[in-house]
Amino acid sequence: MGAANTPLLTKLLLPGEPSEWEKIGFAPRDSSFQVGQVACAIGATEPSWAFDIDGVGPDRLCGITTEEFAAPLSTDGYSQQPNGAFKIDHVVVVSDAPSQTKAIFEKFGLVGKGARSVGSGDSQRSQCFFWTGELLIELVGPAVEQQGASARARIWGVTFVVADFAALMALGDDLVSGPRDAVQAGRQIATVTRQQEIGIELAFISPHVKGFCA
Repeated sequence: MGAANTPLLTKLLLPGEPSEWEKIGFAPRDSSFQVGQVACAIGATEPSWAFDIDGVGPDRLCGITTEEFAAPLSTDGYSQQPNGAFKIDHVVVVSDAPSQTKAIFEKFGLVGKGARSVGSGDSQRSQCFFWTGELLIELVGPAVEQQGASARARIWGVTFVVADFAALMALGDDLVSGPRDAVQAGRQIATVTRQQEIGIELAFISPHVKGFCA
C-alpha cells in the first residue's frame, strides 16, 4: 500500500442515473453509495474525484476536477453492494502524455510504481500504477508520446472487486459480459456491456491472488 502521507482517494463523482446503477446491482441512497474506502456520488456531468488532502491548485489535477473529501470514519454497512462489490480494485485514467501526467501526479503526492509497456506496434501502451489506500490508480497512455501532447487526463473506467460472480451474473448476460480470465494470473473479470451507456467503463474482478505485484 501507499505511504502514510500518500493522498487517499475517498470519493468518485460518476455519471449516470440511480436507476442505471441499480440495474447493474448497486444500491444508491440519495444518489450515492459507498464501496470500501470510496464514496460514489451519481449524476456527475463527467467523472471526477476527491482525496483526503487539499493541494491541487485551481481544483483540477491534469484536467480532472479534484476536490477535498475526508476519508470515511467507518465502512460498516457499506462493505458489500447487492452485486457483490465490496471495494474498488482500480480507477483507470487515460492521458496522451502519460509521462507528463505521471510527473504531475507525483508532485501531488501519489507514488508511481510498476511502470510497463503492453501490446506491440501502434497499439503499444504504457501503464503506471499508483497506490492510494486499498486501491490503485492505473494511468494509461501511448508508449510513444506525440510531440506537444498534453498532460490533460480523464477518468476512463472503474473496476470493482467481487468475492464471486454469482450475484453479478444473476443480473443477466445482457447487462454483464464474462467472467473471463483477467490479465493478472488467477483472477477473472466481467465487464458491463456498452449498451448500458452509463458514461464510464465499468468492470468487476475477483480478489488479488497472493504474490501478485502490479
